[in-house]
Amino acid sequence: MSSISDFSNPWLLRHTKLEGISLMDHLYNRLNGIYPNKFRSNFRDKQAIEDWKQAWAEAFDEEGVSPNDVALGIKNCRRMFDWPPSLPEFLRACRPQLEPETAFFQAVRGMQARVRGEMGEWSHPAIYYAAINIGQFDMLNQAYTQLEQRWHKVLGDQLAKGQWAEIPPPRLALTSPQDWEQGRREGQRRVRDLAQVISGDTNKDPRVWANRILARPETCSLAVLKMAKAALGKE
Repeated sequence: MSSISDFSNPWLLRHTKLEGISLMDHLYNRLNGIYPNKFRSNFRDKQAIEDWKQAWAEAFDEEGVSPNDVALGIKNCRRMFDWPPSLPEFLRACRPQLEPETAFFQAVRGMQARVRGEMGEWSHPAIYYAAINIGQFDMLNQAYTQLEQRWHKVLGDQLAKGQWAEIPPPRLALTSPQDWEQGRREGQRRVRDLAQVISGDTNKDPRVWANRILARPETCSLAVLKMAKAALGKE
């Protein structure tokens, strides 16, 4: 007996190209072919099969899984699993690029490309938006081990949305307030270090040489004056 969800979930609709069966029926047949007897033995009766189709179709719809993803998942099952996969295992087979660690390093490469004014390669928009949420500074300056828990959560939250805006070209990507503040602090630190070396006061309070320079502005270049102001937080 069909439920109301059968008519709203595209995975449960019948397709003429599939000889009148649904995408879920087709997936059942493919998995049964890859794992003869092993897959079919999971279901004690027809109702169990219907329950399986409903649960997986609902997950595919919520996760934004496409037919192409499922085709890749079927292909990957042949080399990844000796036994029929669970739903989480099959989803990973459908989107191997969305494994958190793999996605993280893809995001780092993508962010590096965008710094150069390039689009970057993004296999899924959720990876891009997760990277933007973390922030360019952290993505490019912290190791995976430092960001692992945070990245897992942010990527999971993005994937749960199910739909995403198109990835904008680099010129439209705005620096987040967090990136700007972190960059400003890092810049100030480097300026202070450089100015201390220039002034020879590497072992003293940076405010000492900064105040000394600002007390005699006529003796210094504009660049040194800016460094002194930055050291005092005036730039």
